[in-house]
Amino acid sequence: MTINIRGVVIRGEGLGRRLGWPTANLELCAPDTPSAVPSGVFRVEVDGPKVGGPRPGVCNVGVRPTLGAGGRKLVEVHILDFDGDLYGSELSVRFVGRIRDERRFEDLAALKCQIAKDVSATRRRLA
Repeated sequence: MTINIRGVVIRGEGLGRRLGWPTANLELCAPDTPSAVPSGVFRVEVDGPKVGGPRPGVCNVGVRPTLGAGGRKLVEVHILDFDGDLYGSELSVRFVGRIRDERRFEDLAALKCQIAKDVSATRRRLA
């Protein structure tokens, strides 16, 4: 899988942080568009001036069906073991592998549990 995108971190709803999995919400830089990236959950490598070198992450690309995002395709990245302020900075994201399809969960607790599994799967691949 060779997909590379660039985007500027914009403010989201803060739900990822409230669930314990903060995300960088990306507004993609031209010529990249959300439609150029397949929907799903992916292992990624993230880099940018405030990230401190390439770091592993988990990226969701899709419409967030559990939250009803209104059909607009979004790109959200959780950077493992990172808790800095990235608003306004540009990130490069390299897609390393697919974890699973995006799907709807019955509630936020089930979504939070699945995100934990996605992060664990990513950590196992790094070991």
